[in-house]
Amino acid sequence: MDYRTEEEQVEALKRWWQENGKSVLIGIGLALALIYGWKAWQGYQQGINETVSGIYFDLVDAVQVAQEKNEPASQATIGHLVDRLKAEHGDSVYALYASLLAAKQAVNGGDVELAAKQLQWVVDRSDADSAIQLIARLRLARVIFAQNNTENADAALALVETTNAGAYTASYEEFKGDVYLHQGRIEEARLAYQKAQVETEQFGANNPVLTIKLNDLAQDGES
Repeated sequence: MDYRTEEEQVEALKRWWQENGKSVLIGIGLALALIYGWKAWQGYQQGINETVSGIYFDLVDAVQVAQEKNEPASQATIGHLVDRLKAEHGDSVYALYASLLAAKQAVNGGDVELAAKQLQWVVDRSDADSAIQLIARLRLARVIFAQNNTENADAALALVETTNAGAYTASYEEFKGDVYLHQGRIEEARLAYQKAQVETEQFGANNPVLTIKLNDLAQDGES
């Protein structure tokens, strides 16, 4: 529409503002709220990440001290930091890695029950096909098998019966071979060791212990 005078243009603008001004202001307000809300959320998340990573690296330091000096105070600190991460930040990857560290420390201290508890926590909370899940399942299987390698053999095998262990296939197959061998399932053990050897060689690596296991089975077969 064409306006003949400046006054008509001003009046038209006033009418438009009366009709639409409120919704425009609301829209601007919402946009600003979203912008500042997002920035506040990012700041909050950054603060959380810094807090969680700080706790985790304190844990790493405590584990190192415990390994070097074997101080009871360090062991208590480890337990406190792991429990804090799991309680306050249980959905973070730091909590998962903290439990792996605690499990390793428990194994070193001879407490296989605590190690199994920590590893089970990781298995229950990580994605089934994630690297950390694969690591935790294999370590838990080893701990369970070590607790009672006769009664727990099937339970240990159940943890590593997966169709895709990815980069950990060699370790999975070697462990299966160890369990099969203990159960007297010689041919299954041989096949598992062979699969492990193939996977190892595909990565251009060498596993002397695995070679010895296969050679021992070959000698047993010839005798």
